[in-house]
Amino acid sequence: MEVGRQFKRVIGSCVVIALALAFFLVATEHTDAHTPVTSKYDYNRDVFPLLRDHCASCHVPDGPAPMSLMTYGAAMPWAQSIRDELTAGRMPPWPVDPTSPPVKGVHPISSHDIDVIVVWAAGGTPEGNLEAKLPKVAFDPRWKLGPPDLKLQMDAEHTVAASAIEEVRDFLLPTNLTATKWVKAADLMPGTASIVRDAVISIDNGPVLALWQPGTDTTAAPSGTAFRLAPGSKIHLQIHYKKHFDQEQNAVSDRSTIGLYFTDPPPSGHELLSLAIDRSEAAGDPGGSTVFEGTFEGALPKAARVVALRPMLDRAYESLNIDAITPSGADLPLLRLNGPRPQWLQRYWLQEPVELTGGTKIAVRVRPLADDSDEPKVTSRFPLQVVLDYVPL
Repeated sequence: MEVGRQFKRVIGSCVVIALALAFFLVATEHTDAHTPVTSKYDYNRDVFPLLRDHCASCHVPDGPAPMSLMTYGAAMPWAQSIRDELTAGRMPPWPVDPTSPPVKGVHPISSHDIDVIVVWAAGGTPEGNLEAKLPKVAFDPRWKLGPPDLKLQMDAEHTVAASAIEEVRDFLLPTNLTATKWVKAADLMPGTASIVRDAVISIDNGPVLALWQPGTDTTAAPSGTAFRLAPGSKIHLQIHYKKHFDQEQNAVSDRSTIGLYFTDPPPSGHELLSLAIDRSEAAGDPGGSTVFEGTFEGALPKAARVVALRPMLDRAYESLNIDAITPSGADLPLLRLNGPRPQWLQRYWLQEPVELTGGTKIAVRVRPLADDSDEPKVTSRFPLQVVLDYVPL
């Protein structure tokens, strides 16, 4: 008897479980059991064109970003991340405040476009017309300013070992030049785009020619200015390597190439020079070990025309403002940034160079994030400083 009752209880439980499972399968076959579709936008008609226009330089198959967003199947699993990055202002990575003096290479995304993508991501991520034939978007590496005047390839492949996920490496590339050349721009062609996170291209023991990021424009120095490249110079290439999540257990190799663009010799005295304003020295913290909030300053040693600014960050900041305070007391804004991040190196070329007298103070005011717990962990590579690129007057 007892055995019979136990058998019936087991059979009864199995029937209940089977019925519940069947109901679940029937329900999920016809409806989304997690997020109801409330979005008036769908991927094929509304979202794909925006992702193509704003994200296709990186978020494509075999591209520098860790995921493609160019098909519905590829983008849909990342909908929550897309929404979070857009609403936090981290993507696309362009922190220039609209009130800032204009800079070149602007990459705006309108509030309307953000709204379309966010509503789609939060509203059930509908695909749209299943018969729609979307154009294929492929990774298309190219020299942004056309073929360079001089290509310098790394001597050999560098391999990021299977045991490493991220590393920074330095390389010296001889130019073998026998005469002085004047450089107006520098670009990088990654050998393996998926692991080249960013790069700093400079003349060895000289000025920085370019801060390279995937997906960003290559901007030439203003007409009539250039960096001097002496005979026999070497180019210092610092590459920040970082693997995609699906490469972390593999050894991956890269052999990148630098492209240099030459120009005519500039007028006398128009060689581009740089002035670094370092926070640790200006604020009395030689080690730069504390999280700094406030203002630090430097001074122009002579009259100059400022053409670009390069903030080099040690952490994420809520804001960074750079002003020129002339000896007469005039306050001239040079750059306004909202939410700048250290992982996005950028040289900001001014649309209109600013002429300043000797002794002008350059004031840098920074405000760190009150809570950076949601920020991605970033390898700290630089002390907090701002570099001005200028032409002496």
